[in-house]
Amino acid sequence: MKQFFFLLLSSTALAQVSPPGGAVTLQPGAGTVQPSATGQVQAGVNLSPSGSTAQLANNTDLIIDGLARFADPQLNELIQLGLANSPNLKAAISRIQESRGRVRIAQSFLQPSVRSSALLSTQSLSEHRPVAIPVTTDKLPRFQLNTFQFLPVDASWELDLFKRIRGGIALAQIQAQASEADLQAFRLALAADIARTYYLIRGNDSEQAVFARNLSARDSTLSIVRERFRVGLVSQIDVLRAETDLAQLRVQLVGLQRARTELVNALAQLVAQEPATFTLNSSALPTTLPAVPYTQIPPELVRRRPDLVQAERAVQITDAQLLVQQASIQPRVTVVGSGGLLSGQIGPWFTPTSATYLLGVNASVPLYEGRRNRETVSLSRQQTVTSQQVYQQVVQVAQREAETALDNLTYLRLQLDAQNGALALARRTELYNRELYVKGLATYLEVLDAQRTVLAAEQQVVQIRSQEVQFVVALIRALGGDF
Repeated sequence: MKQFFFLLLSSTALAQVSPPGGAVTLQPGAGTVQPSATGQVQAGVNLSPSGSTAQLANNTDLIIDGLARFADPQLNELIQLGLANSPNLKAAISRIQESRGRVRIAQSFLQPSVRSSALLSTQSLSEHRPVAIPVTTDKLPRFQLNTFQFLPVDASWELDLFKRIRGGIALAQIQAQASEADLQAFRLALAADIARTYYLIRGNDSEQAVFARNLSARDSTLSIVRERFRVGLVSQIDVLRAETDLAQLRVQLVGLQRARTELVNALAQLVAQEPATFTLNSSALPTTLPAVPYTQIPPELVRRRPDLVQAERAVQITDAQLLVQQASIQPRVTVVGSGGLLSGQIGPWFTPTSATYLLGVNASVPLYEGRRNRETVSLSRQQTVTSQQVYQQVVQVAQREAETALDNLTYLRLQLDAQNGALALARRTELYNRELYVKGLATYLEVLDAQRTVLAAEQQVVQIRSQEVQFVVALIRALGGDF
């Protein structure tokens, strides 16, 4: 009995010792598993040579800080509202919790498995049961077999000599980090979409202000035309032209108001608010924009984007899957043991002589499975190559998006300067034509043409400024949340 308890305790102690070689540290693209020096599985290790994990931890601040450069308190409030209430964002957070749970499940396979179940049974053997030794009679005495097993313990523990389990833990950890990168990518996309829609509304407000000013000017001109018609200086056709032009401007203004309502409804959806009750006061586009501190995009700024971190994790996931597949075709060694109290009668159940135990080692070696294991490893290698090519493509697209936004900002500022010059000339021409018309030296068509030119020039200025704001938002998004 003492020997039994000693073996049982030794087996339990053995099951709690970390396997030889320590934990698994995965190096992306290396195709090998390196044991760590600590002997413990390290959660949240830096799996990227570029340090993307540390950068990802700061992306939440980047998202807020980058768009805060506009110095618009209302925009900041809307972004916080969207990040706090978005159902898709909450689902992404839930997926992170799921992935962390998978890490804990994977880590649990490093520990021994211990089960217990009591057994009480009785069996009556037939009088005509077959026997190995021939007997003279066909009828044997009936035999009753009773089994009483108390406190049985079955234990097993896989030694993980070829690091299959620890490779699975590393895989689960990278998948968890990929889920975190997915969350940050969604946060960045949501904040950028809120800013983009918000400034589309502000551009609409500025354009409506342009139409309101021109409506006032046209109404003043209409009063002059009517007075000149009343005294007989012009025909009624000038009055009708002025009234028609004024009516067309009002129609366009209603169209802008309708477009604004659609944009406000879209913004309400982004911030998870009811469109029926969500409102946004009118305001103009910002007069100053965040200054871009460089003329070329540094590659390290692009690589901190959370979607690139996510693509990087996808490469590391395929690397880890390859290692797990390679380890799965190696032998599996498991220490097994069981023990308890076994008796055919209740009386001697608790005596030391009723103790029983079993201790052994089980080795499972795949011999032949129709080349399935070899083909599975080959498939994992090819998936690693594919993910690396996908990553390179994502990097190229990200760099192109950032460069496109920066180039557009450069040319839009030149275009805005030129358009402001054209607008100044158009306003001088319109003022001169109005003065000539009042003096009877110009026709109303010349005045109307000058007024339409001013309206078109003012609209163009507003649209260029709106595009400039949109490309600033696009650049912030392309750089992972900030300059």
